Amino acid sequence: MLLRVREAELIGVRGTLYPRPGRPGPADDDALVLRHSPDERFVVARQAVRQLCDITVAAFAAAAS
Repeated sequence: MLLRVREAELIGVRGTLYPRPGRPGPADDDALVLRHSPDERFVVARQAVRQLCDITVAAFAAAAS
């Protein structure tokens, strides 16, 4: 599927969230952390998470069986 997107606002990241200093616990390897969250400083991002707005489908190819 090919999409045309007019806006793709960054709303967060997915990655490894480490505990805040002074708080014990393991790291969360697959955390979704939204922008402007207090946890934003403690995440090592792997993927950007975007909200797609004003989308048009430009092309669609059916899956081959």
